[in-house]
Amino acid sequence: MLERKSTMHSSSKKQVLAHQIHSVAAGTGSLVVLLPGWPETAEAYGEIFPMLAARHKVLALDPPGLGDSAPSSKGYDTAQISGMLADAVHGLTDSRYHLVGHDVGAWIAYAWAAQFPERLESLTLLDSAVPGCSAPQTFPLPYEVNVKLWQFSFNTLPDLPEILTEGREQQLLDWLINHKAQHPERISQAKRDRYVECYSRAGAMSRGFAYYRDASRSALQNIEFAKTKLPMPVLALGGTAGVGDRLRIAMEMLATRVEGGDIADCGHYVMEEQPEEVSRRLLDFFKQAEDAKR
Repeated sequence: MLERKSTMHSSSKKQVLAHQIHSVAAGTGSLVVLLPGWPETAEAYGEIFPMLAARHKVLALDPPGLGDSAPSSKGYDTAQISGMLADAVHGLTDSRYHLVGHDVGAWIAYAWAAQFPERLESLTLLDSAVPGCSAPQTFPLPYEVNVKLWQFSFNTLPDLPEILTEGREQQLLDWLINHKAQHPERISQAKRDRYVECYSRAGAMSRGFAYYRDASRSALQNIEFAKTKLPMPVLALGGTAGVGDRLRIAMEMLATRVEGGDIADCGHYVMEEQPEEVSRRLLDFFKQAEDAKR
């Protein structure tokens, strides 16, 4: 799945799991599963991957239809997608594991945790607003909000996103990174090129848009899931120039044990903008969750 020049890990191994889910793995120890969002791929975790793999077995997955994973034939609501990914991971291990999701990957991770709580050691959500579980927005949005969230409406439109973005994937991805990051220079050109390579393929942008087009269905599913609070420890982190502490506040309504807060001097792309701080927070949280079980 990953190019030789990838920053993921010098000893990482590529593999294709059930449902043609592409992944990269490295390290030993308790399992950590990483889910990226749109319009990124598993490489979004490249900077923190080796730090996590020094203590854990780390498995980064491209969700169906994103990166190098095959499209979903059953839709892109997060209950369906998380079930496919869980099936792939459960085919590898009978042990409990830590689950981490960013952006759309966090949408998937919440639905995954809600459906398979007994399999998770912990859940981490990074800079995201989970459909159906976040405060509604009042339109028209203020400029400083709209510049970060406009794609939620745009991506749901039929046909128009494809018409306007075909052949201009580089411009779209650069715009999103440059406006949603506090430090866009920390997302390297090599990584941007990798994302453009993936989403310039025939049908790839449509598959990304499909997650947003199915978000209303995901929201209804999540409203049902929210009737039962998540039992596992939850870490909710957001960049100060991104979602910030609002994610932790939202998750306190959805889980029994929640911690988290801000990642300082950081926008939406927390793993790439502040990798050392994010890795430290994750490793401390994983250790705390595991120690509590002993």
